[in-house]
Amino acid sequence: MPTTSFIQIDNLGLPPLAGIATYEEACRPGISVEENTDWLCRYNYLKVRLVEIISAHITSTPEWEIKAGLSLHLWLDAEHSAMIRRRVGEMREPPLHLDQVPDENLKKWLDEVLRAKNSIELIIGIYGVTGPALSRALKEHLEKTNPLIDHPTVRTLRLILQEEEEMQAWGLKVIKALIVQSESQEIARAWEKHLYYFLGQAGGIGGKEPIPETNSAFAPRSDGQAYKMEIEPKRDARFRDVFNTSEPAHSVYQDESKAPDERMFALIYKRLREMGVPEYLSAVIYRTPGKPWEYYVDLARQVWDEARHAMMGETALHVHGVAFYKYPVNIHISTALNRLEPQQVHAILWGVEQGLMPKNTGKHYEWKIAQAYGDPLCVTMQDYDWADEVLHAQIGRRWLIPEFGDRAKLEDFRRAAEIQWDLEMTDLKSRSAHEPWWDLFVEELRARKEKP
Repeated sequence: MPTTSFIQIDNLGLPPLAGIATYEEACRPGISVEENTDWLCRYNYLKVRLVEIISAHITSTPEWEIKAGLSLHLWLDAEHSAMIRRRVGEMREPPLHLDQVPDENLKKWLDEVLRAKNSIELIIGIYGVTGPALSRALKEHLEKTNPLIDHPTVRTLRLILQEEEEMQAWGLKVIKALIVQSESQEIARAWEKHLYYFLGQAGGIGGKEPIPETNSAFAPRSDGQAYKMEIEPKRDARFRDVFNTSEPAHSVYQDESKAPDERMFALIYKRLREMGVPEYLSAVIYRTPGKPWEYYVDLARQVWDEARHAMMGETALHVHGVAFYKYPVNIHISTALNRLEPQQVHAILWGVEQGLMPKNTGKHYEWKIAQAYGDPLCVTMQDYDWADEVLHAQIGRRWLIPEFGDRAKLEDFRRAAEIQWDLEMTDLKSRSAHEPWWDLFVEELRARKEKP
């Protein structure tokens, strides 16, 4: 077998090979296109399933902070799949193959992750087991492939690995916060062992690790049937009276006779309440199979944007010295919408987004209210909220109008869906006495704002 010898090259002190590798590193044979594609297809399948798993659980996860984190990671996982799909499509492999299951044992493992029964199990599954296993596989892949010959893959994997490690750092903090009782610790340990067993049966993420002996003690939760998500949104014990719809924020911000501060407080509350959108739009993602992957990337981006908007409201309240959960943040809208069919929900959301575009009543108008209030943070918040909503209106048009053939048919469908939505909203009214609280909210924000 010939040996590789290295010679001294006069490169004028300049870094060789565009700075991406040394000659020694670039002389590694690396892995073949076929082996590379096999790894990438397994990563893609994992990312697709993570989008499914997260979208199935955002609605029923009660903790606000976890909903927010999952909303971000839903979008990142969708983006990672898009990156992998693009790279596989460059390597003689038809992208169509990316929607096939690469390994039945990999599927069985992820079917178990999907069936988490509570927040502890969900976070353990995604961030305690899946994330670290994926990071190990990505690092091994990066070590094996040739950094020069296969640089496009290397760049893709590095970008994914960086965000994976950021996601896992968040997830480990969440696990630490959730596991505060011995009972929680036992649940976490048992679920972790359960998932590691099924991951082991798949030979790890890459499929090449030693497979442990079959152990009947680990019975699968999955019976092979499709998983049914919990469609009713949940909030944790910090939130009270979550079906209270007495607040007049929508009319207050539009009422030019109201003081600038109260109008801005109404917008802050409206931003806070946008956590309801991830609670129903993630359900649309989960309950709408068979679309082009770009559809899921677009909707996942909107889920994250809406969660960001809610956290903008949360941050603005923090500045004013008020906890974001002190006053009712209702789930009336999201609960009613999740009783409809996914296409109906998306059409209604599209109608809302279109209604926010006119200059004299929509997002530009909200931005002007923030300017009148005079707080730079609130101005910036409304500025970017406006930009996001323009994007969301485009997303709705991109996917819904071609589906219905023209805008008029979509409008007819939306109006019919809104009638059904209104019936569901009426049905839910009995869940609260709808005691007024808005004046107390405004009074407290004003009092805290005036403190030195």
